[in-house]
Parts: sequence; C-alpha cells; structure tokens
Amino acid sequence: MSESEYQKLVERVLENTSVPMISSDTGLEAAQKIGQLAAQEEVEWAVAGGLAMYFYGSPRLTKDVDIIASKNLSLTPQHKLGFGGSSYTLQVGKYEVQIDWIVRNDGYQKYYRAALKEAVNIPNGLRTITPEWLVILKINAGRQKDLDDVVFLLRQSNLVDRSTVKQKLIEVGGEDAWLIMMPNFRRLCDLADGNTKEPSKYYDQD
Repeated sequence: MSESEYQKLVERVLENTSVPMISSDTGLEAAQKIGQLAAQEEVEWAVAGGLAMYFYGSPRLTKDVDIIASKNLSLTPQHKLGFGGSSYTLQVGKYEVQIDWIVRNDGYQKYYRAALKEAVNIPNGLRTITPEWLVILKINAGRQKDLDDVVFLLRQSNLVDRSTVKQKLIEVGGEDAWLIMMPNFRRLCDLADGNTKEPSKYYDQD
C-alpha cells in the first residue's frame, strides 16, 4: 500500500463519525499537539497502539495515546515506562490525556526502531506505523487484547500484506524470529479467515 493509499484510508475513517474515538476525540488533538513539540525538538515519532488501530478502522476504545519515538521529550514525565520511555499527561481543552511515549530499551528495541523508520504520513500532520508493523508489535506484546487487535487487522480487506509481515520480521529479527512467531501468526490468520472454531474475544463475526 502506498503512502497516498494510507492517507485515503485514514481520511475515510476520520470522516466516519459512527466509529468511536478515544477521550471524546481528544486523542487526535493530543497526538497533534505533542507531535508539534517533537518536531521542534527534532524527535522522530509515530502513532501506535489504540490510536493507530482507530486509524485502520477499529471500533475498540482506548484510554491513552501510544507513540513510539526515537528519544524522550523535554516534558516532565508522570513516570518512566519500564520497557523504555516516559508517560506524559497533556492538557487538551478540559481533558487530560495520558500519552505513553515509547522509547524501547529492551530486546524489542530493534523492532520499534524499524517500525518508526517505516512510519507513514497521514492526514492532520500525523504519522503512524504501518498495519504490518502494528501486527508484529502486537504479536510481540502478546496480551489477549493485542492478539484480538491483530485478528481485526487481518480481517480487513487489502489492509495487511501477510507476506510483508514475514519479510519485515526476518529483515529485523532473522529467520529464528520468524520461526518463533510463525505458529502464532498462522493461528491468528486462521482466526481472521474463519478457518478455526476457536473464539476471538473482541471481533467474532456473527
């Protein structure tokens, strides 16, 4: 998918008011606001997590804004993130929005750096990671809600290029990383394609 195709996809989602948005639509404004500060401080950043899921059409609500970045900002953090980065609170109108500013310093750092490097520009001055990298990061996270998010992404027509998921994982982590992820990825593909009776908590089709 080209960058212009990503932009058109996100524009369609943003125009669809039937899709719920986090924190009464303050998530977008919070991301824009902190993105402007990041630009001033020459920090690379891209939206990930629940807000990225929203850009790709997900109906699941999220309570905060997750952003991956090349380094921390000059803001005073509420607390440090255990895996690297900081949690900031940003005032947007009358709302306080929690922003997890993720700068991984653990074994998954190389995946986040690659996802950040390949992030795409979308409307409203924002950047977001691609669906393929969102799949990889969420499988690595391994929580049930992340795996159900992966199933949702895989079910969307022409959104996730599954061969690119494999390609990117091997490029960054090597063949062993793919062999470790492959059984779970195939299981999630089966769930998305309806080739198993195993339930998917959030995105079961009626």
